[in-house]
Amino acid sequence: MKSTLLTCALLALLSGVPAQAQSAAPAAGTTLSGPKVPSASEALAAWNEFRADPLARLDKTQPFLDFIRDSGQVHIVLNNDLLAWMYQPMDDSYKATLYAAFLGGNMAAQLAAKASGDNDDVAGMAAALEAYAAVRKAHPDFRVSLFETLATAHGEQALAAAIRNIESGAPAAP
Repeated sequence: MKSTLLTCALLALLSGVPAQAQSAAPAAGTTLSGPKVPSASEALAAWNEFRADPLARLDKTQPFLDFIRDSGQVHIVLNNDLLAWMYQPMDDSYKATLYAAFLGGNMAAQLAAKASGDNDDVAGMAAALEAYAAVRKAHPDFRVSLFETLATAHGEQALAAAIRNIESGAPAAP
């Protein structure tokens, strides 16, 4: 995993919790139990609700983000070359929408394949492309060159090859 700080910061952005947030100390004699990790079916249901209207349904991301982070059933590798768009200035809600879509699509593909730990960047970016189209529909002036390039590759049935090329460190399109 190339970017743990990116992951923590963006999970905080998506959840609305400051990255440096501290919880209050429990009262003496209190038994601590961790938060309930959503089930795979709960995570997929939340993903499907978000996916139906991604820009408007960021409120549905927490269950699938918690599942990704805490369940141990999926493994997502963050490739800085593929996620370079995360470092570009853009509206936080667009960034959160695209990133949540990438994570959710990757998770859903892994659960569908029943192949725990098999990162699926192609499914993640395909889902992010769907979210990108939704953002563009609402905000036609919004453009990210990498998404434009990948949308073209997707239309030409060459998304997987384009992603492998980017992940190999080849220069991305301007």
